[in-house]
Amino acid sequence: MLRVSQVMVDENTGKVQGVALVDGTELHSSVVLSNATPYKTFVDLVPANTLPEEFLCAIKTADYSSATTKINVAVNALPQFRCCKNINPEGGPEHMGTIHIGSESMEEIDIAYKEAAGGFSSTRPVIEMTIPSVLDKTISPPGQHVINLFVQYTPYKLSEGSWQDPAVRKSFAERCFSLIDEYAPHFSSSVIGYDMLTPPDLEREFGLTGGNIFHGAMGLDSLFLMRPAKGWSDYRTPVKGLYLCGSGAHPGGGVMGAPGRNAAAVVLDDLKAR
Repeated sequence: MLRVSQVMVDENTGKVQGVALVDGTELHSSVVLSNATPYKTFVDLVPANTLPEEFLCAIKTADYSSATTKINVAVNALPQFRCCKNINPEGGPEHMGTIHIGSESMEEIDIAYKEAAGGFSSTRPVIEMTIPSVLDKTISPPGQHVINLFVQYTPYKLSEGSWQDPAVRKSFAERCFSLIDEYAPHFSSSVIGYDMLTPPDLEREFGLTGGNIFHGAMGLDSLFLMRPAKGWSDYRTPVKGLYLCGSGAHPGGGVMGAPGRNAAAVVLDDLKAR
């Protein structure tokens, strides 16, 4: 995998020149599109003193906080839900969509959120489950399945303990599995392995600032003309030739690809105008 260490910018013209890789290789181009977070792009990759102070301040002070954890689970049997009368060991309609667990009411979700806001992982997390191996048999051995859990809420920094502590990580994972047991008995006993990515893990592994999968908060103060910063919602940046094409650009995060498509269209327009 090629890792970028710096966006190269001409000191005299302020135009992008390409990117430098970690191994020292330089790739020259008059156009660079960044799918990294705004913070990663403008604070870590763009050379210092090449950006307007007001713009850089907006990028640094944006809300990148996150309370999301991803748990990828391997199981030796599909979960069988109490609410379903028929048992489908090979997978039924109930296994093919997105399954929501632990969100019975707004009050329950609010409590889970407030616990995380106080620095504690939710006692009863809000879990979104998908089982891709039901639809694609090639990603797991026969009779076994892959389950993805999108879990909220887990603070980036815990008030007590640390995500680096294996005991803390195990305790939270087992809490999630136990909650699923309430809806699908014996789920915990079907687990043969799992991989957990907390907010710090998401930041370290994927460069997601604060572990935020949307490259920044999705509140009204950071959407539309304010994304990623006021006056810079058209995918262009203060560095000529450098464009933002990820979830940190308008219209934000989500499984839609709109920021990338829109940014590509802007790049093509600019190239035609040269």
